[in-house]
Amino acid sequence: MEKEIISSRQFMIITLLASIGTAILISPASVASEAKQDAWIAAIISVVLSLLLIKLFITVGKRTPTLTFVEANEKILGRFFGKITSIGFIFLSLLSAGELLYFIGIFMKTEVLPETPTMAFAFLFSIIIIYAAFLGIEVFARSAEILFPFFILIFILFVVCISPSVQMENLQPIMEAPAKSLFFSMIRLMSIFSFPLVILLMIFPSTVNVHKSAQKGFYIGTILGGIVLIAIITLAILVLGPANTASRTFPSYSLAQRISIGNFLQRIEVIMAAMWLISIYIKTFMFFYAGVIGIAQICKIKNHRPLIFPFGMIILGLSQIIHPSIIHSDIYNRETWPIFSFIFAILLPLVLLLVAKIRKINGNQGNNTKSNCSTQNESGSNNGNASQNESSSNNNNSTQSDGNSNAGNTTQSASSSNNDNSTQSDGNSNAGNASQNESNSNNDNSTQSDGNSNDRNTTQNESSNNNEDSIQSGSSSNSENPSQSVSSSDTGNTPNSDKNKN
Repeated sequence: MEKEIISSRQFMIITLLASIGTAILISPASVASEAKQDAWIAAIISVVLSLLLIKLFITVGKRTPTLTFVEANEKILGRFFGKITSIGFIFLSLLSAGELLYFIGIFMKTEVLPETPTMAFAFLFSIIIIYAAFLGIEVFARSAEILFPFFILIFILFVVCISPSVQMENLQPIMEAPAKSLFFSMIRLMSIFSFPLVILLMIFPSTVNVHKSAQKGFYIGTILGGIVLIAIITLAILVLGPANTASRTFPSYSLAQRISIGNFLQRIEVIMAAMWLISIYIKTFMFFYAGVIGIAQICKIKNHRPLIFPFGMIILGLSQIIHPSIIHSDIYNRETWPIFSFIFAILLPLVLLLVAKIRKINGNQGNNTKSNCSTQNESGSNNGNASQNESSSNNNNSTQSDGNSNAGNTTQSASSSNNDNSTQSDGNSNAGNASQNESNSNNDNSTQSDGNSNDRNTTQNESSNNNEDSIQSGSSSNSENPSQSVSSSDTGNTPNSDKNKN
């Protein structure tokens, strides 16, 4: 199956929207219940600490830049322990995808269409997730690019419309919350905001085209998502007050219901619902995609698409049984989820880094060495032992070698000289022992050879000279020892021959 690649800009957008997810809807109540009017302070500290967590994720990704998180577990921890941790990660991903479908159903039934069962909303939304998974990560990333401007536009409209209802006295007194309450509110917010970003290691950096830009995008997406979250929490405290915010199930939606401009622009809380649906779509897909891809990689299945529909039905069933009530969901997100997410978002990456350092597993391949004898060796290889040598000399007989290989033991050499007798050879090979030689000279007796071969022993030679006695020959072969020669001369006795042989 052909590998799918996304751009660093698309990865940044996915990071931004995935970090918001359900946090934009339920986090204000969770934070305000502990930190009260200081919830905005807890939100700012949580976003800053989340950048350290992103640094951890990036460091883990750089250890195995071509592997997903599931594959990295198996490579670093070994086949047995790697599969155990990967199974736990996949289980948590699918469980979270089912819980997000539950949130969609319960929110739409509670706030928008109370007469419609939650199963109907979860089923319709699961169709979107399954279809997006069938199309692949590239199509999903493009859809995120399309939805991103709408999200930003709705957010700006929401902030502008709710600003007239702000009451600054709701933030007073400042810094009254005890340190313990502030700490727990920070942990709960990070468990919803930044801990779930560990699922992005399933596409970072293995699926992103430019790794350096993707690292910056990881930070930028997290910061922008944090700014959105801080704004929502602060506005909820300013408009609703800390007590009212803590008592609401979906305080940000209640906040949007307070919008009233000129007594004619009212009841536009659907814009808040649209913004939340965009972000939860991104987050639900990433959990589901991480689970399906992880199962396919553990079971060594090259094509993951046959697994999409069965597991789509599984998360649909989970959405109906995972929480018997909204109270159970609230307790789970306050007490149980932070522990589960801490294990896979902080503890497991730290263990992977420690073991990778002990086993000396890193993303840098090859050794770069330089010596004082005008010799430079470079090796860059994906398979086997490939070497590249470069040397330069000013003596009569100088040789420079340059090699690039993707397989086996292949050597490429090139030499350059300014003296009488010089030879330059340049070789490029993809198979056994193929060579390519090129030489260039300005003296009387010069020979230039150019060879390109994909077989074991195939050589092509071409030479040109402007002096009296010159011979030019070119040979091309597709089999063992066929030859083709062409020679031309401007002097009296110069042979010219042309042969083609198959």
